[in-house]
Amino acid sequence: MPGFGMIPARGLWEQRWFPVSSTATFAKGSLVQFATDFSVREYLSTDSSVLGISLSASTNSRLVNGVLSVQVALPRPYCTAWSDLTTGVAQSALSPGFHCLGYKQGNLTSYASTVIGQASRFSAIFTVVGLIDSTRSQVEVAFNMENVGLYSTSSNTYAT
Repeated sequence: MPGFGMIPARGLWEQRWFPVSSTATFAKGSLVQFATDFSVREYLSTDSSVLGISLSASTNSRLVNGVLSVQVALPRPYCTAWSDLTTGVAQSALSPGFHCLGYKQGNLTSYASTVIGQASRFSAIFTVVGLIDSTRSQVEVAFNMENVGLYSTSSNTYAT
């Protein structure tokens, strides 16, 4: 269980700078979401959508137009990412087409989770599109476009 963090893989990812909440603490490769003031905070498994992947730790934010900001990789249609997995996840648990959510383990919110099963779609932000890479403990996932903060095919609640 190496914990690489989420890594943008295929597709035309967009990168933008967003203000970071002064209380936000997250690592590079963590999923991030808008806070109520539209600054960036770490994604919570109870969120109904995700903004993208942080390309730096919140503690390494930099001034952009006078505001502390972090760079975020934004998924656009057809973008995929490598997601971390915990040890012992069977291929059948995360087969291609399986809808799943992201969750935090250690200091990284970057793990594809099987805890919701196929019944709940509220927090299912990914669809598994590749086979598990057991050497790196990762799986390739695509972002469900109805569950992203920008370029969404649906409205977002930002409710937790």
